[in-house]
Amino acid sequence: MATTKQNQIIAGRMVEFQDQFSPLSKNDAQWVIQNAGEAIKLFVNAIVNRAKSESTTPKPLLSLISGGSTLTLKALRGKRLIYKAKNTFKSFPVADFVNWGINKPDIATPETTINVHEMVANGTFLDIFRSLPGTWNQKWLSQDQVIEFCESLPDWLRQSGNATFFLIKKDENKPIDENNPEDNLVVVLVHVFSDGLHVRMDRLEDGIVWDGARRHRVVSPQLMPSGN
Repeated sequence: MATTKQNQIIAGRMVEFQDQFSPLSKNDAQWVIQNAGEAIKLFVNAIVNRAKSESTTPKPLLSLISGGSTLTLKALRGKRLIYKAKNTFKSFPVADFVNWGINKPDIATPETTINVHEMVANGTFLDIFRSLPGTWNQKWLSQDQVIEFCESLPDWLRQSGNATFFLIKKDENKPIDENNPEDNLVVVLVHVFSDGLHVRMDRLEDGIVWDGARRHRVVSPQLMPSGN
């Protein structure tokens, strides 16, 4: 509840900004004069509802940073695998790729336009990728495309050791269950260090909450307008 002093300050501020009442019609102004108590209740309810709306409206987790640019990956045959890309990555966990079965040849992909988002709020991998538009089947890139992005668009990777996230399939020849995307999707993390690019993997369902203040980046295919 507002204090007496706050009430007095509010009343004073209303007088100070009395010209803001000018848009009222003569009839509405007269109603306020005759029903001041009711008018104040409407004013107070509007303020309370505004605060409730702000507290219940979720803040966006990602912000698109590539909107002013056209980022395109050329058509690829799908022959390159991340754990074998020794010319691209300084270090990579070969055992993880092999043990998780992510060591199979990829599928060919057409020329693909890419979006790059940056985190602006905290979230898990599921939160992050769920916030992207489209279905789960529209959010992943092939391993060859991840390699190509790192080689042809390195300036769009998050710098200073922070991560850039990519979603890849465990097996590109198998479908994605939209209700259980983690069955065939994993997250690839690329870090830019002074000695080069370091890559690792993590499970989509991992519960770690990533700090939005670090502005980790998320790379995904750009959804094309319907009919294209």
